[in-house]
Amino acid sequence: MTDRLTQLQICLDQMMEQFCATLNYIDKNHDFEPSNEQETKMSDKHATVSNPEEFSNTIDELSTDIILKTRQVIKLIDSLPGVDVSTEEQMHRIDTLQKSLVETETKKIEAIKKKEDLLKDVDDIITLFVSGIADSRRDITTTSSDTNAVAGISAIDTVKESIN
Repeated sequence: MTDRLTQLQICLDQMMEQFCATLNYIDKNHDFEPSNEQETKMSDKHATVSNPEEFSNTIDELSTDIILKTRQVIKLIDSLPGVDVSTEEQMHRIDTLQKSLVETETKKIEAIKKKEDLLKDVDDIITLFVSGIADSRRDITTTSSDTNAVAGISAIDTVKESIN
C-alpha cells in the first residue's frame, strides 16, 4: 500500500482531472443563455447542446464527485502525522525512530554474521562427513573413519551450543 502523501497526491491529481472534465463538459454542452434579458440568445449550429434536464443532472453528478473527492483529500490531510503536534515532539519522535533504526540495523548485522558462521560450521561438518564416507569407501583403516566421525559429532555439538 502506498504512503499517505502519495495517496494525497493521487487524490489531488484526480480532483484536478475532475475539475477539468467538469469544465470541459460545461463548455461543450451548455445552452447559449443570455446573461441578461436585453441580450439575444446566441446559437451555434456546430454546438452539441444538451437538454436542460440532462445537463442539470450531469452537473449535479459531476459536482457530487468533486465534493466526495474533496472529502477524501481532507480525510487524508487529517490523517497525516504531525497534525496538532509541536515541532519539538516531531523532532523527538524522529530521534527515537532513528535510534531504533540504528539498533535494529546492528542486530541485523550481528544476525548475518551469526548466520555466516553457522553456514561455515555446517559446511565444515558436511565436508568432514563426506571425507569420512570417501575414506570408508576406499577401505582405509577404521581408525581414520572413527576419528572423522568423532570429529563430526563434536562439530555438531559445537553448532548446537552456538545456536543455544
